[in-house]
Amino acid sequence: MATRTLILGGGFGGITLANSLRAALPKTHQVVLVDQSPTFRIGATKTWLSIDHPGAKGMEYRRDNLKKRGIIVIEQKITAIDAKTRRVTLANGESLVGDHMVIALGADFAMGSIPGLAENAHTFYSVEGALKLREKLKAFEGGQIVILVPKLPFKCPPAPYEAAMLFKDFLERRRVWSQTELGVWTVEGLPMGTAGPEMGNFVKTLLSNDGITFNPLKKTVRVETDRVVFEDGEARFDLLIAVPPHVAPSVVKEAGLLAPNGWISVDPLTLGLTGHKNVYAIGDVTAIPLPGRFRADVPLSMPKAGTAAEGQAKAVAERIAANILGLPQPLGFNGNAFCYLETGDMHAVRGDGHFYAMPSPIMTHIQPDMQQYEAKKAWVRNWIWESLGIRT
Repeated sequence: MATRTLILGGGFGGITLANSLRAALPKTHQVVLVDQSPTFRIGATKTWLSIDHPGAKGMEYRRDNLKKRGIIVIEQKITAIDAKTRRVTLANGESLVGDHMVIALGADFAMGSIPGLAENAHTFYSVEGALKLREKLKAFEGGQIVILVPKLPFKCPPAPYEAAMLFKDFLERRRVWSQTELGVWTVEGLPMGTAGPEMGNFVKTLLSNDGITFNPLKKTVRVETDRVVFEDGEARFDLLIAVPPHVAPSVVKEAGLLAPNGWISVDPLTLGLTGHKNVYAIGDVTAIPLPGRFRADVPLSMPKAGTAAEGQAKAVAERIAANILGLPQPLGFNGNAFCYLETGDMHAVRGDGHFYAMPSPIMTHIQPDMQQYEAKKAWVRNWIWESLGIRT
């Protein structure tokens, strides 16, 4: 009898899951990927867009390349989800039911949730925003730049710090860095807080060495035309660049699937939703509690990162395949993920995180160098080839 897995969302997690299931299961099992957009872009390349990096050109790829592998790709917006029956409704009125369902819809942005932010800030978290920011950086002749992190959580924890160092490098090459002051103002206590104080202080040192200030524990109240107002002061700017506040997609909220923290709560090992048989969630739409802590009174959640979603997707694929083929249940998601942090001048550092470690998460790294920068570019190329079958 034919069976079907519905994969809702075609980002890192959704694409990895579709490929993994297709490789593990017979053709009688339908693998259906639904996403409203025809193209996919690795989020790590959006900072490249904002500084006109040559590596950013041609980095959007069509998801329908997956059809060549026997995966059904549907380009439609999802308008309703019924997790009890594993049914989704699409914008064209079509309804689909799966034997298994995996929600991988990522996170949406809510710039309007902070007064004045949408009207006064640029962002590199979207393609459109990165392109607009690129023109501002090309025309910038000096002054105060504020990079603002107003709310947690946000995807790609290294991104604002990488952006700060890349913008410094870009402005230095334009010979306007000496007329510029750049600071990161964030609600975080340390950069990449879930990675731990050693990693956080390492990133702080990288920023300081570049002449970039780090301003922690700043709770944003509102944004005006030339300043960000915090609960305990303000920061004036000539150019404001913000990490947008993140929220779960409205269709997930309307389905009643969000925990009080605003995200889907899943089992850390199985990624399954409690009370919903054969329904899973992976990637940025989830909040996965970590077993360890750095402080007893501060619980931690799995970082929102593409490589984390990839690992979760592989774990869920193994579990679905085991259910269908009658195999022993796998161990589940191991809590590991990695990220690259570019530091400018064609240097980067890779951090390898073990987030289920006890008594607290661990992230290992070495000093930035050109070899790690080249490794990041190779990782992007290889992922596109392995996941979508496209040579870059």
